[in-house]
Amino acid sequence: MSAGLLGEAHRLAAAGEAAEALALYDQVLAGDPAAADAANNAGVLLRRRGAEEEALRRYRQALAAEPGHADAGWNLGRLLLERGEADEAFLHLRRAAALRPGWERWHGLGRACQARGDLAGAEAAYARALATRPEAVETLNNLATTHQAAGRPAAALPLLERALALAPGHADIRYNRALLLLLLGRWAEGWREHEGRWRAPGFASPRRHLASPAWDGRPIEGRLLLHWEQGLGDTIQFLRYAEAARARCGELLIEVQPPLLPLLRGWAGAFAAGDPVPPHEAHAPLLSLPHLLGEAEPRPGPAYLAADPARAAAWAARLCQGPRAGLVWAGNPRHLNDRNRSLPVAVLAPLLAQPGRRWISLQVGPRAADIAAAGLDGVLQDVAPALTDFAETAAALAQLDLLVTVDTAVAHLAGAMGVECWLLLPFAPDWRWGLLGERSPWYPSLRLFRQPAPGDSAGLLPALCDSLRRR
Repeated sequence: MSAGLLGEAHRLAAAGEAAEALALYDQVLAGDPAAADAANNAGVLLRRRGAEEEALRRYRQALAAEPGHADAGWNLGRLLLERGEADEAFLHLRRAAALRPGWERWHGLGRACQARGDLAGAEAAYARALATRPEAVETLNNLATTHQAAGRPAAALPLLERALALAPGHADIRYNRALLLLLLGRWAEGWREHEGRWRAPGFASPRRHLASPAWDGRPIEGRLLLHWEQGLGDTIQFLRYAEAARARCGELLIEVQPPLLPLLRGWAGAFAAGDPVPPHEAHAPLLSLPHLLGEAEPRPGPAYLAADPARAAAWAARLCQGPRAGLVWAGNPRHLNDRNRSLPVAVLAPLLAQPGRRWISLQVGPRAADIAAAGLDGVLQDVAPALTDFAETAAALAQLDLLVTVDTAVAHLAGAMGVECWLLLPFAPDWRWGLLGERSPWYPSLRLFRQPAPGDSAGLLPALCDSLRRR
């Protein structure tokens, strides 16, 4: 009886009658909980419905009944990977690839390895996937990002170019290539390719649809609107081009994220996103300015942001006395690369133990709780509750002799203000920091400290502690 029900359930599922098929699978499993095919197929239908927890339960039921069920392990691993549970996903996907090897399985295993930070495992899995399907552009793209994360950007570029030769319209791969060109210091070509970022499905900022035409960089007599895109740090970084744009128009308007508006006191034409957009004759996103202005290669320049004097005076009275150093150890947890750029504050305990200065925590968000968890309450003065916007952060920074921070928006703010800042970079840095050297072409006041190996946050400590002693 159960074999007949199972066959009918399979037929209904293939015909797209999911509800009826699920009812029959449930009936089969009520009579025989060890019916692995019924449990796995029910999981597939539940996953399509968005019932992830129920799908997980059915996949696990199938594997409990038949540990070697290659499809149940594959389906479970993929769902776990999508949910961010990479370690368990890896175990199931590795077994599924061994049981039924092929391009799709090896590619999925590579993704799990990448998510776990196992770059060697990812490289091996993607190599096996490409041996099966050499023209798989998704695998070429992922292998390129693996090489880049492992510190081999020169090996990544040919893979992206091969992928684009196979799929010239693949916007995500073209965007990845643009960022890699910028990382390699091929600025003019990188900015030109970067103009295609809006077509990439994975690009974080939606394209603005405004009634005015897009600005082409040539002088205009009327109003020019510059508008924000991407993150707060991106906006701060590219505000450096505002005056060059102002020189090419009759009047400049600058739209920024609301937390940044108080920082731009006295900037003519600045307003917050969400406010009505004033009439204007042309518009441009901030990160297009190097391309539009023909200033491809970044050049160090003077500070272009400053703290409000009244707020700065209030912070001078609020902070502990003596030489002051600020600390930020984590960025936005929603950032795609946060697991690499942020670090545990406890790793920095030897730095904080150096005598001669008072440490101020400018860490905002949930990671501010790390201070107590690491037992550093008596070492770090936590001022996060008072950092209500970036004008307050700027006023606090103005009282510091030094800021030590991971790659997040406060580093850009310190650089834009000319505050001395030591920036802690992951082994594979973001494109804007380049591959080598201690100095940034964007901000003269920044000194770059680079991880010596992937994930080696502790490897930053010898140079940091030695530099602090010398300072």
